[in-house]
Amino acid sequence: MKTIMLIYWWLSISGSSNGNLQPRTELATLIVYRQREFGGNAYSVRLNGKEMGSLSPNHYLKLNAPPGRAKVESAKDYFSGNQTVWLTLQPGQTYYVKAVEEIDFLSRTLLMAPVGDEQARQELRRIKPVVIAPPAQNE
Repeated sequence: MKTIMLIYWWLSISGSSNGNLQPRTELATLIVYRQREFGGNAYSVRLNGKEMGSLSPNHYLKLNAPPGRAKVESAKDYFSGNQTVWLTLQPGQTYYVKAVEEIDFLSRTLLMAPVGDEQARQELRRIKPVVIAPPAQNE
């Protein structure tokens, strides 16, 4: 009986602050990358409407995302077309999206498409990560 009470007590204090156990949701990993391109502009990348960083040629963004439906968007300015890719993310899985800039006479677009594990890992060997600065802390 003491063992059962001890286990119950331990479970109640190791849960959330109000004593309820909260299931942990494992995140999915999303890697958006661009290979080396001649010239090339930086594009902002959004995940589910939230700005995640700027992606320039020969760089990749590594993002953690909640499982479920995810909307990945690229945007630049008035003269560039926005591109959207929808993915269904599973917890604990890694997904890769390859981006390539398409330049037309009057516009630019960062085309994006999901790619397989093997192709992405091979292409990512020579690509640098985008360093995202931590949010500023108010003093």
